[in-house]
Amino acid sequence: MSRALTPKTRIETLRKDAKRWLKALRAGAANARARLAAAWPDAPAEPSLRDIQHALAREYGQESWIALKGAVDDLAIERQSRAQRIEAILRHGWDGEPAIARRILKRHPELATDSLFTAAAAGDLATVERHLARDPDAARRVDPSRGWTALAHVAYGRLDDVNGLAMARLLLDAGADPNFGFTDDWETPFKVLTGAIGLGEGAKSSHPQAEAMVALLIAAGADAYDSQSLYDVSIVGADTHWYDILWRHADAAGKLDDWRVRGPGRLGDGLGCSTLDYLLGNAVGQNHLDRARWLLERGANAGTFHAYAKRSVHTVARLSGFAAMAELLEAHGARPEALGGVEALQALALAGDEAGARALVAAQPALVGDARPLLAAAEHGAAGAVGLLLDLGVDPGASDHDGITPLHRAVQSGSLEAVERLLAAGADVDRRERKWRGSALSWALVLGKPRLVERLTPISHDVRALASLGSLERLAAVLDARPELANAVLPGDAPTPLFCLPDDEEDAVATARLLLARGADRRARNDKGDTAADAARKRGLDEAATLLGV
Repeated sequence: MSRALTPKTRIETLRKDAKRWLKALRAGAANARARLAAAWPDAPAEPSLRDIQHALAREYGQESWIALKGAVDDLAIERQSRAQRIEAILRHGWDGEPAIARRILKRHPELATDSLFTAAAAGDLATVERHLARDPDAARRVDPSRGWTALAHVAYGRLDDVNGLAMARLLLDAGADPNFGFTDDWETPFKVLTGAIGLGEGAKSSHPQAEAMVALLIAAGADAYDSQSLYDVSIVGADTHWYDILWRHADAAGKLDDWRVRGPGRLGDGLGCSTLDYLLGNAVGQNHLDRARWLLERGANAGTFHAYAKRSVHTVARLSGFAAMAELLEAHGARPEALGGVEALQALALAGDEAGARALVAAQPALVGDARPLLAAAEHGAAGAVGLLLDLGVDPGASDHDGITPLHRAVQSGSLEAVERLLAAGADVDRRERKWRGSALSWALVLGKPRLVERLTPISHDVRALASLGSLERLAAVLDARPELANAVLPGDAPTPLFCLPDDEEDAVATARLLLARGADRRARNDKGDTAADAARKRGLDEAATLLGV
């Protein structure tokens, strides 16, 4: 059977079709088997869902499920107006989607010629040349979408890996400002050079011609010291590649004091340190030995304070269990701080000094009543230190001021061994912290820790997390034992489990049906006044919304 996609086709609908087809096959439906034979004669005798998705793609004339999804995306683009497509192209380098912008240009290459700005964003060198030949002053103007110059679109653009450098050179020759910048919602300054390097909070890729573009921009007058670029580099990766490049340019421009000395607008100044010392704090906190060594060799102070922790970086390394980092700092002159009490216990445990930790606790038994060492060990995934502290008598259910427990922190670290040790010691798997009201299982879900989700699901009683997983067997068992949990309320957008359905339509319907059968109240409303049906409909779960309708 041949099928045709339409502008109304949704990938969610296709997923549901594949699931229904597989369900019919497993039920022995002859028409489902005949359909499979017609679509894919060589299909496995016992097909998986992935196999059925492949067969469905063949019915639509596509070679694979991935190709089918791409075709659906193309049709979604056709539903957009011209203005919406142009907006997507112009915003892709900041808060948009490069993949969507590429698909738009593939289907509508003429959009690259709409303006100097779209040409710059799309990598259309010929159009940039024509615009500048006709109006060189255009290089200084900004677009109405982002308020960026064309040069900024080149630097932040990721749709072209060939013409970026040539376009940047043309724009600079026409008078584009190499120091053009803008601020984000936190008034943080972003320059053209910042865009070329990328990285940062969103871990954006660098421009394909980033190194050459940075050199070109600096040669044209861009400041060789860019605080945001240095910050962005310091929180992504662990190598010294960009440090080498930016240091070399700063040296050539006589700007090394911007790294070494505090000053207005320099990274770290507002936090009381030089740029080198600020970057050293980031390297130590992330246990990036190569970066720390590089910074120390160029003058970073091994005895400096960590800008955020407000402790010496050496103490931060010790309290984190980063022994090699502490040794490196000592080799460059750091003097160990005398630690006492709880901090001494934390440092000893994370260093694996069992004898020292036991001696300290024997002398000061009250130390085991403080949660901080165990929280730190769990957060760093230091299973050995977790086990030692538990053996010494630290309460596995202790928590910080937000109610976050060692089990939450162990989940955050991703350490299954640390989680196992805490569970074996009696940690409460269902304990909710007060900040986000999450259990260990919900943390594992949100933080993307699939191994821990698998481990915690069979023992968790968090009906909200179980509902969002679509874990029907476990959810049913929990509700059979404690029916009142079907209407357990937490304030916010999702007050009851009915608001926590899985993203998959079929799973959402099955989960909603189970909750309703166990007494869940479909009339409950969230703090926006929405019912569970309203919330489901907003998520595109139309079948679940119909089931939940009052």
